[in-house]
Amino acid sequence: MSQDRPPNQPFFWPSPAPAAGEDGQGAGALTVYLGVFILLLGFFILLNAISHFHDQKVGAVLRSVDQAFSMPRLLSGDSGEKVHDHAMGDALQAMSSLGDLVRSEVALARVETSADGLALTATMPADALFGSGGGVRTDRVALLDRLAGALVPRPGGVQVAGEMLMGIKGQGETGPAVARMGALARALVANGAPAAALSIGLEPDDPAGQVRLVFRLPPPKAVASDGGGR
Repeated sequence: MSQDRPPNQPFFWPSPAPAAGEDGQGAGALTVYLGVFILLLGFFILLNAISHFHDQKVGAVLRSVDQAFSMPRLLSGDSGEKVHDHAMGDALQAMSSLGDLVRSEVALARVETSADGLALTATMPADALFGSGGGVRTDRVALLDRLAGALVPRPGGVQVAGEMLMGIKGQGETGPAVARMGALARALVANGAPAAALSIGLEPDDPAGQVRLVFRLPPPKAVASDGGGR
Protein backbone atom coordinates (compact mmCIF):
# COMPACT_ATOMS: atom_id res chain seq x y z
CA MET A 1 0.00 0.00 0.00
CA SER A 2 1.18 3.54 -0.69
CA GLN A 3 1.98 5.96 2.09
CA ASP A 4 -1.14 8.05 1.34
CA ARG A 5 -3.69 8.49 4.10
CA PRO A 6 -5.88 5.35 4.47
CA PRO A 7 -9.52 6.05 3.70
CA ASN A 8 -10.60 5.18 7.28
CA GLN A 9 -8.08 7.50 8.96
CA PRO A 10 -8.52 11.23 9.87
CA PHE A 11 -7.24 13.95 7.57
CA PHE A 12 -4.28 14.76 9.84
CA TRP A 13 -2.69 11.38 9.22
CA PRO A 14 0.97 11.67 10.35
CA SER A 15 3.83 11.39 7.89
CA PRO A 16 5.86 8.22 8.03
CA ALA A 17 8.88 8.31 10.35
CA PRO A 18 12.21 8.85 8.59
CA ALA A 19 14.43 5.90 8.12
CA ALA A 20 17.38 5.41 10.45
CA GLY A 21 20.22 7.80 9.73
CA GLU A 22 18.20 10.35 7.74
CA ASP A 23 18.06 12.87 10.62
CA GLY A 24 21.85 12.73 11.01
CA GLN A 25 22.39 13.28 7.30
CA GLY A 26 20.03 16.31 7.27
CA ALA A 27 21.74 17.87 10.25
CA GLY A 28 25.15 17.35 8.66
CA ALA A 29 24.06 19.06 5.43
CA LEU A 30 22.62 21.97 7.41
CA THR A 31 25.89 22.32 9.33
CA VAL A 32 27.89 22.43 6.10
CA TYR A 33 25.51 25.01 4.64
CA LEU A 34 25.75 27.26 7.71
CA GLY A 35 29.54 26.92 7.72
CA VAL A 36 29.80 28.04 4.09
CA PHE A 37 27.38 30.90 4.74
CA ILE A 38 29.39 32.16 7.73
CA LEU A 39 32.63 31.82 5.75
CA LEU A 40 31.22 33.94 2.89
CA LEU A 41 29.85 36.49 5.32
CA GLY A 42 33.25 36.81 6.99
CA PHE A 43 34.93 37.18 3.59
CA PHE A 44 32.49 39.96 2.64
CA ILE A 45 33.11 41.79 5.91
CA LEU A 46 36.86 41.53 5.34
CA LEU A 47 36.59 42.94 1.82
CA ASN A 48 34.43 45.80 3.06
CA ALA A 49 36.92 46.58 5.82
CA ILE A 50 39.95 46.80 3.52
CA SER A 51 38.23 48.51 0.60
CA HIS A 52 38.53 52.23 -0.05
CA PHE A 53 36.82 54.77 -2.28
CA HIS A 54 38.51 56.15 -5.37
CA ASP A 55 37.71 59.82 -4.94
CA GLN A 56 38.55 60.67 -8.53
CA LYS A 57 36.25 57.99 -9.94
CA VAL A 58 33.47 58.91 -7.53
CA GLY A 59 33.71 62.54 -8.62
CA ALA A 60 33.61 61.56 -12.28
CA VAL A 61 30.52 59.37 -11.79
CA LEU A 62 28.70 62.09 -9.85
CA ARG A 63 29.35 64.65 -12.55
CA SER A 64 28.26 62.21 -15.26
CA VAL A 65 24.99 61.52 -13.43
CA ASP A 66 24.43 65.24 -12.87
CA GLN A 67 25.01 65.96 -16.55
CA ALA A 68 22.67 63.17 -17.64
CA PHE A 69 19.84 64.31 -15.39
CA SER A 70 20.26 67.96 -16.33
CA MET A 71 19.26 67.24 -19.93
CA PRO A 72 15.48 67.41 -19.23
CA ARG A 73 15.94 71.18 -19.10
CA LEU A 74 16.05 70.97 -22.89
CA LEU A 75 12.50 69.60 -22.82
CA SER A 76 11.12 71.96 -20.19
CA GLY A 77 9.93 74.53 -22.71
CA ASP A 78 12.93 76.85 -22.36
CA SER A 79 14.35 78.18 -25.58
CA GLY A 80 17.81 77.22 -26.75
CA GLU A 81 19.00 80.70 -25.78
CA LYS A 82 17.88 80.25 -22.17
CA VAL A 83 19.55 76.87 -21.96
CA HIS A 84 22.76 78.37 -23.33
CA ASP A 85 22.63 81.29 -20.89
CA HIS A 86 22.06 78.96 -17.96
CA ALA A 87 25.01 76.81 -19.01
CA MET A 88 27.23 79.88 -19.41
CA GLY A 89 26.32 81.02 -15.91
CA ASP A 90 27.10 77.57 -14.52
CA ALA A 91 30.49 77.51 -16.28
CA LEU A 92 31.40 81.00 -15.05
CA GLN A 93 30.48 80.00 -11.52
CA ALA A 94 32.62 76.86 -11.79
CA MET A 95 35.61 78.93 -12.95
CA SER A 96 35.14 81.46 -10.15
CA SER A 97 34.88 78.67 -7.58
CA LEU A 98 38.02 77.09 -9.01
CA GLY A 99 39.93 80.37 -8.64
CA ASP A 100 38.84 80.69 -5.00
CA LEU A 101 39.96 77.13 -4.28
CA VAL A 102 43.39 77.68 -5.85
CA ARG A 103 43.88 80.85 -3.80
CA SER A 104 42.97 79.07 -0.56
CA GLU A 105 44.83 75.78 -1.12
CA VAL A 106 48.00 76.85 -2.95
CA ALA A 107 49.82 79.50 -0.98
CA LEU A 108 52.17 80.64 -3.77
CA ALA A 109 49.60 80.54 -6.56
CA ARG A 110 48.63 83.61 -8.57
CA VAL A 111 45.10 83.72 -10.00
CA GLU A 112 44.07 86.21 -12.68
CA THR A 113 40.70 86.71 -14.37
CA SER A 114 40.16 88.48 -17.68
CA ALA A 115 38.12 91.69 -17.78
CA ASP A 116 35.14 89.93 -19.37
CA GLY A 117 35.36 87.03 -16.90
CA LEU A 118 35.67 84.46 -19.69
CA ALA A 119 39.27 83.45 -18.93
CA LEU A 120 40.96 82.32 -15.74
CA THR A 121 44.72 81.85 -15.36
CA ALA A 122 46.28 80.13 -12.35
CA THR A 123 50.07 80.14 -12.04
CA MET A 124 51.84 78.08 -9.39
CA PRO A 125 55.12 76.27 -8.67
CA ALA A 126 55.21 72.76 -10.08
CA ASP A 127 55.98 71.35 -6.63
CA ALA A 128 52.62 72.65 -5.41
CA LEU A 129 50.89 70.27 -7.82
CA PHE A 130 53.29 67.39 -8.44
CA GLY A 131 55.02 64.99 -6.08
CA SER A 132 58.64 63.91 -6.13
CA GLY A 133 57.80 60.94 -8.36
CA GLY A 134 56.35 63.15 -11.10
CA GLY A 135 52.69 62.29 -10.51
CA VAL A 136 50.00 64.58 -9.13
CA ARG A 137 50.15 64.92 -5.36
CA THR A 138 47.67 62.76 -3.47
CA ASP A 139 46.58 65.72 -1.32
CA ARG A 140 45.35 67.57 -4.42
CA VAL A 141 42.24 65.41 -4.94
CA ALA A 142 39.84 68.29 -4.22
CA LEU A 143 41.71 70.56 -6.62
CA LEU A 144 41.70 67.92 -9.37
CA ASP A 145 37.98 67.42 -8.87
CA ARG A 146 37.33 71.14 -9.26
CA LEU A 147 39.62 71.39 -12.30
CA ALA A 148 37.78 68.54 -14.01
CA GLY A 149 34.41 69.97 -12.97
CA ALA A 150 35.16 73.22 -14.78
CA LEU A 151 35.88 71.30 -17.99
CA VAL A 152 32.79 69.07 -18.20
CA PRO A 153 30.55 69.67 -21.24
CA ARG A 154 27.40 71.68 -20.55
CA PRO A 155 24.07 71.97 -22.38
CA GLY A 156 23.77 74.39 -25.25
CA GLY A 157 27.24 73.57 -26.57
CA VAL A 158 29.00 75.44 -23.75
CA GLN A 159 32.50 74.05 -23.24
CA VAL A 160 35.35 75.42 -21.14
CA ALA A 161 38.73 74.79 -22.78
CA GLY A 162 41.71 74.03 -20.57
CA GLU A 163 45.35 74.68 -21.44
CA MET A 164 48.04 73.27 -19.12
CA LEU A 165 51.54 74.68 -19.64
CA MET A 166 54.85 73.87 -17.93
CA GLY A 167 57.61 76.46 -18.05
CA ILE A 168 61.03 75.22 -19.25
CA LYS A 169 63.01 78.44 -19.65
CA GLY A 170 66.69 77.70 -19.10
CA GLN A 171 66.02 73.99 -18.63
CA GLY A 172 67.99 71.58 -20.79
CA GLU A 173 66.17 68.28 -20.19
CA THR A 174 62.42 68.48 -20.90
CA GLY A 175 61.56 64.83 -20.30
CA PRO A 176 60.46 65.28 -16.65
CA ALA A 177 58.28 68.25 -17.60
CA VAL A 178 56.58 66.25 -20.34
CA ALA A 179 55.98 63.37 -17.93
CA ARG A 180 54.45 65.67 -15.33
CA MET A 181 52.06 67.32 -17.75
CA GLY A 182 51.05 63.92 -19.13
CA ALA A 183 50.31 62.73 -15.58
CA LEU A 184 48.15 65.81 -15.00
CA ALA A 185 46.19 65.27 -18.21
CA ARG A 186 45.57 61.60 -17.41
CA ALA A 187 44.41 62.46 -13.88
CA LEU A 188 41.95 65.05 -15.19
CA VAL A 189 40.53 62.67 -17.80
CA ALA A 190 40.19 59.94 -15.16
CA ASN A 191 38.33 62.45 -13.02
CA GLY A 192 35.77 63.19 -15.73
CA ALA A 193 37.28 65.92 -17.91
CA PRO A 194 36.86 65.34 -21.67
CA ALA A 195 40.18 64.80 -23.41
CA ALA A 196 39.05 66.99 -26.33
CA ALA A 197 38.78 70.01 -24.02
CA LEU A 198 42.36 69.64 -22.77
CA SER A 199 45.65 70.73 -24.26
CA ILE A 200 49.06 70.43 -22.62
CA GLY A 201 52.43 71.80 -23.61
CA LEU A 202 55.77 73.29 -22.66
CA GLU A 203 56.23 77.05 -22.47
CA PRO A 204 59.82 78.13 -23.28
CA ASP A 205 59.20 81.71 -22.11
CA ASP A 206 57.95 80.74 -18.62
CA PRO A 207 60.43 80.03 -15.79
CA ALA A 208 61.34 76.39 -15.35
CA GLY A 209 59.30 74.63 -12.69
CA GLN A 210 56.27 76.90 -13.10
CA VAL A 211 52.83 75.61 -14.11
CA ARG A 212 50.26 77.80 -15.82
CA LEU A 213 46.65 76.59 -16.02
CA VAL A 214 44.43 78.57 -18.40
CA PHE A 215 40.65 78.11 -18.66
CA ARG A 216 38.70 79.87 -21.41
CA LEU A 217 35.04 80.17 -22.32
CA PRO A 218 33.89 81.16 -25.81
CA PRO A 219 32.14 84.54 -26.01
CA PRO A 220 28.38 84.38 -25.42
CA LYS A 221 26.32 84.04 -28.55
CA ALA A 222 22.66 83.97 -29.39
CA VAL A 223 21.29 80.47 -29.89
CA ALA A 224 18.34 80.04 -32.21
CA SER A 225 15.50 78.13 -30.61
CA ASP A 226 14.66 76.25 -33.87
CA GLY A 227 11.91 74.34 -32.16
CA GLY A 228 13.57 74.07 -28.76
CA GLY A 229 10.62 75.85 -27.11
CA ARG A 230 6.97 74.92 -27.15
